[in-house]
Amino acid sequence: MSDIPVFLKKTGLRPRKSLGQHFLVDELLLSDIAGAAVLDRTVPVLEIGAGPGVLTQELLARADTVVAVEIDEDFAALTRERLSPEYPGLTVIAADILEFEPVELLAEAGVTPPYVAVGNLPYYITQPIVRKLLECDPAPDRIVVLVQREVAQRMAGGPGRESLLSISIKLYGEPKLLFDVPSTAFWPPPKVQSAVVAIDRFEAPALGLSAEQIEQFFHLVRAGFAQPRKQLHNILVDESGYPRDEILAVLEAAGIDPVLRPQHLTLEDWGRLFDAFVAAFPEALDVR
Repeated sequence: MSDIPVFLKKTGLRPRKSLGQHFLVDELLLSDIAGAAVLDRTVPVLEIGAGPGVLTQELLARADTVVAVEIDEDFAALTRERLSPEYPGLTVIAADILEFEPVELLAEAGVTPPYVAVGNLPYYITQPIVRKLLECDPAPDRIVVLVQREVAQRMAGGPGRESLLSISIKLYGEPKLLFDVPSTAFWPPPKVQSAVVAIDRFEAPALGLSAEQIEQFFHLVRAGFAQPRKQLHNILVDESGYPRDEILAVLEAAGIDPVLRPQHLTLEDWGRLFDAFVAAFPEALDVR
């Protein structure tokens, strides 16, 4: 598999543009991703988007059990045929990850949690997959994904750079931008640069919110990021319809400067704002 394009051409298979398939072919980077995902070889790995199995093989060198999910049945069959004889701990499933719960896919392979998840995610469905992995039950202990670099930066956030995506992730785990991946490391090369992000999931969501409160919390956060270039007090007046003096009182109660923009608020800031907002307007965040 040292030359993926040549190998695949011999099989008659090619990446499908409709599925956003760009296969990572740089051996050192494949090794780095597998090493970031597998910290304990006894913990099963759920791989999303196995493709021709190049990352799968690196994972199998480090983990006893890998459940590789690939939406393209031709590539799933290729990876199964090529690797299964050598690696009895491999199960390849032809499926769309968005149509199944991770625990269902693990169960099909006879695997039970805990587990970690890793994948080279198609750019157009990165966020739905990450959201599924964070919100599913049981969720993976660690998530390592290769995504578009711009998305990776939004996932990681940071002081003055938070986003709806980073706040969503930080409620469930701790994201970390690991390293960049150039477009030249793929076949075929995408038009964008990529990066690898790791998320270590918390045992329970941060802020001590119930499932119902999490829905209400994100109702507020989405409203807060609806006009990210505006100051927070203006956004909340526009989005909530409440009078400015009442919104300013809520921000003061939460200890938040009203002239800040949403990207400057930490998860803890949003938590205090949520508590103050609910106290002032008990029915405002009802999402039923």
